[in-house]
Amino acid sequence: MTLTRIVVVASLVLVLSACKFKGNVEMKYEEPQSPAIASLKDSGLPCFKCHSYEKYARNMPGIFSHAKHKSVGVHCNTCHSTKEHTKSNVNKEACDTCHKLTSFTLETSGMPVNFTHQNHARRFNCDECHPRLFLMKKGSTKLAMDDMYKGNTCGACHNGKKAFSTSSCAKCHAKMTGFKKALTYTSAGMSPVIFSHELHTAMFECNNCHTAIFKYKKGGSGMKMDDLYQGKFCASCHNGQSAFGSSDCQRCHK
Repeated sequence: MTLTRIVVVASLVLVLSACKFKGNVEMKYEEPQSPAIASLKDSGLPCFKCHSYEKYARNMPGIFSHAKHKSVGVHCNTCHSTKEHTKSNVNKEACDTCHKLTSFTLETSGMPVNFTHQNHARRFNCDECHPRLFLMKKGSTKLAMDDMYKGNTCGACHNGKKAFSTSSCAKCHAKMTGFKKALTYTSAGMSPVIFSHELHTAMFECNNCHTAIFKYKKGGSGMKMDDLYQGKFCASCHNGQSAFGSSDCQRCHK
């Protein structure tokens, strides 16, 4: 046996002996380190490693644009709490950092609405309203009282159960002072009609008349006396039973 072969055999014997007589070796398990969260400026990891980026890359008016926020360096974890990975909850405070969502006025009708965004944001998550009920751009969602009465937009919550009813007009339309004065409607061949909105709102809710009988815009219903004689518009009540009849001309034409 050559010297080289003797050395090789001896080495193998020593190695095998060490393994045989060392006994139980304590194996230390180390928790694998989580990969570093990559910046959205890179590949979009970790969220879009699994999630489809195309679903979130839509840039449509009134709908939250992930692409637009990504372009200014906003990371997923800036807005989303992904710790539990069951639902990607939105960190509402993050939105307010840039957008200052406080109170604003909606002037979509003759009676401006004062809306307090921060009061709603304290009670609800963003996705409970956006974009299911409202698009995210102010004024991009058409607000109509008829829709609210059907349970849409504001009426989804303001139904008299979850929150005060949409028929409680003064709750949102704080500046209704214009309706405390009489409204004047000109009439061909007759003296003008003087209508007391304040008198009627003291007796009825707004939705008793609007919009089943009258549109909200003054003069928008195209009312004529022939219609009243057929029991329409004012004659829905002014029929000689619920209120004085529409044939009592001087009661309205002052």
